[in-house]
Amino acid sequence: MTELRQDPTTRNWVIVAPERSLRPRDGAGNDARRASGGCPFCPGNESMTPPETWRLPAGDRGWRIRVVPNKFPVLTPTDRPERRGSPGFLAMGGHGHHEVVIESPSHAWDIATGDEAEVRDVLRALRSRYRALSHQSDIAVIVIFRNHGPGSGTSLAHPHSQIVAAPVVPPFVRRRFEVARRHFDDFGTCLYVEVVERELAEGHRVVMKGGSVVAFQPFAASAAFETWLMPSSHQASFGDADDEVLDELAAVLRTVLLGLCRAMDDPPYNLVIHSAPPGEEGCRYFNWHLQIVPRVSTPAGFELGTGVSVNPSHPESTAAILREAIASV
Repeated sequence: MTELRQDPTTRNWVIVAPERSLRPRDGAGNDARRASGGCPFCPGNESMTPPETWRLPAGDRGWRIRVVPNKFPVLTPTDRPERRGSPGFLAMGGHGHHEVVIESPSHAWDIATGDEAEVRDVLRALRSRYRALSHQSDIAVIVIFRNHGPGSGTSLAHPHSQIVAAPVVPPFVRRRFEVARRHFDDFGTCLYVEVVERELAEGHRVVMKGGSVVAFQPFAASAAFETWLMPSSHQASFGDADDEVLDELAAVLRTVLLGLCRAMDDPPYNLVIHSAPPGEEGCRYFNWHLQIVPRVSTPAGFELGTGVSVNPSHPESTAAILREAIASV
């Protein structure tokens, strides 16, 4: 049974999910499972996944995108988020939602090389599910993420994203909101909009701009080639992004990922969409954004002991390399 437990020394919540150890693994790049007909996300194997919650049709009884509950979830909607235990040993049922967005019927499809319209469809599917989950009771935070390639944590190579809706806001996430809220209290402006404006003004770390969406490598990037994609105007919740913004995001995202593929030989990466928490969609202190972190090094003892990331590259240098790679796209 999935359970949330709180570390009394940090107040961080840990998800204990023994079922996750049962996940199938195909090497995240090995096509052996597909060759044997064993990929649960390929067409014809729909019975190998839980019943879908959303579908984008394609032709007669076919599909372009499917959304299904994760068969091995970190959280499930069966438990209630009621605290139990005593101080120092606080726990709660693993209540929440964990969905898989199967991005394409093609086992070899990828955002970096896919058609721009297909990337747009994936983003709209993510927005649709974000909106649906944000209306669920007892949900405090929704995280959209994509793991790509060996070393990213993915267990299946078939292209997919995931959405987890949790009943608590982790301290790591809460601190991001608190810093932004304090900035708004002090200056009356959105910190994230100001960051974009400053990056555009300096230009050294800007990778590209497509309409209202800006791609840049942050001043204090935590990893080599870490890249953010963000609307230049204020919008707190990803669920409120309109079609025009998603169209622009699709074009920029596809180009940036293709550039990373060329500059870094298709690195493993984690992609996360950060958004204002459900219930605070109208807040003036936060801007939703997309973060891409290539996984080219493993955190060592210092990073684990301090929580301080060590980036072996200046973001000004890696942004220039990525701009050059994109220029040939």
